[in-house]
Amino acid sequence: MAELISGRYAEALFELALEKDCVDRYFEDVRLVYDCVKDDKEFLTVLKHPQISGEEKLKVLTEAFGGKISDDIMGLFSVAFRKNREAELLDMLEAFIEKVREHKGIVTARIVSAKPLTAPQIQRIKDKLIQTLEKQVEVKYSIDQSLIGGLQIYVCGRLIDNSIRTKLIGLKNRLDEAKI
Repeated sequence: MAELISGRYAEALFELALEKDCVDRYFEDVRLVYDCVKDDKEFLTVLKHPQISGEEKLKVLTEAFGGKISDDIMGLFSVAFRKNREAELLDMLEAFIEKVREHKGIVTARIVSAKPLTAPQIQRIKDKLIQTLEKQVEVKYSIDQSLIGGLQIYVCGRLIDNSIRTKLIGLKNRLDEAKI
């Protein structure tokens, strides 16, 4: 239910952004709020606290972001808070960000390697993904030594797994099946 609600708010803001030709500006504003709020445990506690009114929560948000983000986005917050939807704020922001990314043809690729990769190596992987997917690609990179060697790439709901760990597991399974 919360996904449906947050999706509706995100869709409304996205349609407004398209109508006003402000997709890029709204995207930056929403990312600013999202990036500031998502890891702020105190702020999230206030947002979800049932004894703090929506008006008081909106006041805190206005003090933090008023004048820094679009009035239309503040208006979205106002409507959401009046309807007691402040607990879904992060989901709304996330849904809007995903709508814009989809609209712009941007995908996220998560690259996980066993050992650190150099910036040129990461760039070559990114360039190959751009060429293959014919989309803009944002890369998130991490290291997982349990892969032993090789790497894994998660993109567009798929896993490209060229890790030594996975190859060893496959070999073990084939050997287990061959036992008599």
